[in-house]
Amino acid sequence: MSGADVVTGALCMALTGLGLVIAVQKVRQRRFLNATRWTAAALFPIGLYLTGLATLGRRVGSAAADWATDLAFGIKAWGGVAILAFAVMLLMITRMISRKNPESTGTAASSSADLSALMGGTGAGGSTGGAEGALPRSRQPKPAPAPRSRRAARGAVDDEFAEIEELLRKRGI
Repeated sequence: MSGADVVTGALCMALTGLGLVIAVQKVRQRRFLNATRWTAAALFPIGLYLTGLATLGRRVGSAAADWATDLAFGIKAWGGVAILAFAVMLLMITRMISRKNPESTGTAASSSADLSALMGGTGAGGSTGGAEGALPRSRQPKPAPAPRSRRAARGAVDDEFAEIEELLRKRGI
């Protein structure tokens, strides 16, 4: 038994004793229901100590305090915080880019090759061995939409530039 366990036990016994003293005072005042509540509350600290939960709580609290101290004052911890922040930032940037440009996630051939590899096939050009490897119609992947042509993409960009030029002309810029 360590010194900290002895201190925890003494503290729990003192709290139990104090609660029982208050319960006895409530009995003298003829407040029996209140005295019963104080007795029940007074038995919690000693019960927690005898089951080991008070010691566990002290250890968890001590570990949390040590972690918070290391986080606040440790250079290694701040390095970890910086790396985590950088990783979250990278994930957010890639998500924003993939929302703006859905074509950047891959081509139809690579996605079908990845899908067939996941389903147990041999890739985009290989066969899966007949009916055993074939997927039922309800589970077959839908063909990917054809990528937009360059002319259509240029037209969209030209339309955007035309709108911007029109706004600038209206403002006199």
